[in-house]
Amino acid sequence: MTTSNADALGNRPVPSAGNGAWTIVVPRDAPVDIETAGLTLRDTLAATGAGPFRLARDTTAGKGPEIVLGLNDPKTACSPLAHLDEQGFVIRAEDDRLYISGGGVAGVVNGVYAFLEDHIGCRWLTSTAAYIPNLKHLAVGPLNESASPAFAYREVFYRDAWHRDFALPNRLNGQGSECPPNMLRELHIGWGTWCHTFSLHVPPERYYDDHPEYFALVNGERVPDRQLCLTDESVLRIVVEDLEDRIAQQPEARYWSVSQNDCLGYCECERCSAIDEREGSHMGSLLSFVNRVAAHFPDRVISTLAYQYSRKPPRILRPADNVLITLCSIECDRSRPIPDSTEDTSFRDDLLAWAALTDDLFVWDYVVQFSNLVSPFPNLHVLGPNMRFFAEHRVKGIFSQGNRETGGEFAELRAFLLAKLSWDPYYDVERGTADFLTRYYGPAAEPIGTYVDTMHRALATSGAGLRVFGGPSDATASYLTADLIRAYERLFDEAEEACASDDTLLLRVRAARLPLQYASLRLEHGSAARRRAILRAFADTSRLTGMEKVEEWHCTVDQFVDEMTQRLVQGETG
Repeated sequence: MTTSNADALGNRPVPSAGNGAWTIVVPRDAPVDIETAGLTLRDTLAATGAGPFRLARDTTAGKGPEIVLGLNDPKTACSPLAHLDEQGFVIRAEDDRLYISGGGVAGVVNGVYAFLEDHIGCRWLTSTAAYIPNLKHLAVGPLNESASPAFAYREVFYRDAWHRDFALPNRLNGQGSECPPNMLRELHIGWGTWCHTFSLHVPPERYYDDHPEYFALVNGERVPDRQLCLTDESVLRIVVEDLEDRIAQQPEARYWSVSQNDCLGYCECERCSAIDEREGSHMGSLLSFVNRVAAHFPDRVISTLAYQYSRKPPRILRPADNVLITLCSIECDRSRPIPDSTEDTSFRDDLLAWAALTDDLFVWDYVVQFSNLVSPFPNLHVLGPNMRFFAEHRVKGIFSQGNRETGGEFAELRAFLLAKLSWDPYYDVERGTADFLTRYYGPAAEPIGTYVDTMHRALATSGAGLRVFGGPSDATASYLTADLIRAYERLFDEAEEACASDDTLLLRVRAARLPLQYASLRLEHGSAARRRAILRAFADTSRLTGMEKVEEWHCTVDQFVDEMTQRLVQGETG
């Protein structure tokens, strides 16, 4: 993952067909999203210096070079698009005409951004950091290409990736593509409810006192804070009625989740246990229940999680036609790709089995270390192979679970790479990483690239594992040895020196250094005086970047700083 000053993605230039004022043509009756895409295309091309460009609302070709946007319609003069889905596009150029057409509105928007990225060289690195090249003129020549996404649903769960100014250019269609900035996860596009909904549909505070039988029997006791009893007919009625009310309030939502709470404690009653025993999995009672719910809503998709105790597919049951399975990979080792694992093949086996059972399979993948969001986590090498494995085995949607908090270890880089892989699992991660580092960190790209490379090599050489609930103490014999920490510190010193005159780049480098500082403090690396200096720098950079937590849901930066300060005081007095 070394850096380069060259165009790391190898953009293909479009041969010249002459210069002149370009007209961007959208149909007079174009939907607002296509008109907005035309405005984006005009303004972005103008920013390259290759203008002039103007926008025209028409359906017929005029004089001079034109870029024509449109749907799958003969009026656009595009190639037939019958083979494309709604999100796919065709880009065709001949003479002095460039046509960008989509199988649907989303396809046109995706095509505009694909043209700007692949043929003009633009990059949208974050919601606030874009790279627009300087061009003397726009050159268009023979071109004919088409593309559709590998996954119909693509969501990258990093806070900045929720922003439409990142999501749309990078062709995501989860929350960020339509939601305002900083929306919470309950508002995933197209979804009425998202996940862990048992307590939403059957609130314990409303029902438990009078009807404990609605809730899971665990170790001989009905408990309100675990799961539901999925063979109780009243529970089925309550869930159906609750969904009917919610759908009436949000009729545009297609997907509705009926899924287990985020905890263990499945029901052990005689009826639920009998189904689970028959099916060889606790998914038995869950899927039986979800299928019955789905029968009441044939025009909706009812989603459920195959998660932890329910991950294994059932022996006999099959998901109903309108049931979506979201398979969760939380237990997987992140030190090696899922298809290459030799120690634990259970998730791989479960995915293959689910893919044989259903045409509607999503994967909820985990790309962040929950227990230590700011700790070094060298997993970039598994992102591509895992995405390819999912795509090659009939997975239709991908939810990449990153960091719901602000910041985190290489949050910007990961969001960028995951967005690209969600569209094209064969995207070159090494070249993409080099491209991102060069454009985002400028002259500091080389030492930061060396840091990334060194850490990944150290993990691979050690043969150690990498878990989402791990932390710095698990890596002291692999990628966080004392010698490596000292080497990493020298690389970041070099990176800061390289961009010392640019406040924006310097803050980005210091933000990238936060994970190393966090690990050094957790591991008490270096002298007390050195750790005090690191702690001050960590607190200052966290404040400037808006980072608030170092663990998911828990442990704020202030709490962490207080904890580390107390350790230093105790070390000096003890």
